[in-house]
Amino acid sequence: MADIKGKNNLGSRELFNNRAAYRLLAFAPHQHPDFGSADTLLPPGTTDFWWAERGFYGKLSNNGIAEPIEPYSPYLKPIKSKKSSIRVINFVADAFAAFQQQFLLDIRHGSLNLLADDPMLSDIAAVKGYISVTKSYRSYQESNLQAFIEYIKSNDIEKNILNMDDFLEELTHYLMHVHSGPFTKSGFITSSHISPLMNALCIEIKDLPYSKDEKKIEFINSPNFKHYIRLANQFGFAVDKNIPWRLVANLNTPKMLEYAQVYDSDVETLDDIINKFYMQVASNDIENLKLYLVGMYNLFVVENPTSLTETHSHSKSTRTINTRSKITLEDLNSCYSDCKWLELYIKIRNLETGLNYDAPALAAIIRVAKDTQKTLDTRAAIGYIKIKFSGVEFYEGSLSYATERARQASSGKEEMTPNEVIKATGRSIRKVFF
Repeated sequence: MADIKGKNNLGSRELFNNRAAYRLLAFAPHQHPDFGSADTLLPPGTTDFWWAERGFYGKLSNNGIAEPIEPYSPYLKPIKSKKSSIRVINFVADAFAAFQQQFLLDIRHGSLNLLADDPMLSDIAAVKGYISVTKSYRSYQESNLQAFIEYIKSNDIEKNILNMDDFLEELTHYLMHVHSGPFTKSGFITSSHISPLMNALCIEIKDLPYSKDEKKIEFINSPNFKHYIRLANQFGFAVDKNIPWRLVANLNTPKMLEYAQVYDSDVETLDDIINKFYMQVASNDIENLKLYLVGMYNLFVVENPTSLTETHSHSKSTRTINTRSKITLEDLNSCYSDCKWLELYIKIRNLETGLNYDAPALAAIIRVAKDTQKTLDTRAAIGYIKIKFSGVEFYEGSLSYATERARQASSGKEEMTPNEVIKATGRSIRKVFF
């Protein structure tokens, strides 16, 4: 096999060629005859988080709306490891323990031509597991906050912010016209900022660089690799094609389902697993948003406790020192109705999903959400918003996107970019209630 030496510090063309070579050749049948003649873009027993919607595995529900999800913390279980902090979903931890034990037994028995001194796969030990969604999101929001504070300072806006009303006005302008990227937790989960490890279904057994294809090839070419991937599949795991030392619980396998049923005998399908072990994030987006804004504003007050205003009347100037006060969540709830938050939330979701409904459509969505809240409740209004903004098919890189790009390439017609076509389709299929 040709040398594959992709790494991030290469030039763009050389990096592209090496990444393409890895994608096509790393698991080629001539390299691993047991894989047969299957398409090496997704070799048997593997998964590929870099391909279309597979990147959302374990991050979205499978209930028809494709809502962002995160694991319930009570269902996380530690894996026996030198790093005691490693956790995954409880039944995944059990499956890994069984796989780990069987692999070590096979090594010790000297069967199957396994090498006890294989430098890569002589034993199985977890080195990475679940990365907290909440902690990662908090860190991301802290960087957002610093960016906003810097924006305020660099544009001399502090003097315009005397209270929470002013703060929300400036923040809304910032989010609508300056900020790029996700802001809500739902947006964060469906973004490139989140690692597959945040689904609590992945376990890594080596601490190797993700960017160096040489290390991946060395791992794949190790004498015990074929047994590793076969045995992993037997215990309900797939191997990440792009990070081969990463095991991914395959929730669609009977074996992994058996491990899940130990904790809940009523679990029979993938949807059952998601509903039992994961929680829907969007339902709490607005409350999380309010909590975050309280913290945001209070930090601003700490850094800017007073404001100096100057007024001029005839030949006389008056300078007034205004003292800013911190607020509580209770203050926020008493000053602003749920309708206020629904409107802000919809505007943010419109931007961070990239659906970009035009002004009349967005106004209609806001109106329906507010009417739903008044006639039913806030929960129902959020349910409506979920329908309008949840899903994955409109994201760049989705299968829909790839299909449209291929269609345009073959037809030679490009009235709109693939991204524009997919966004427009996404908007059209979400015409609910109006």
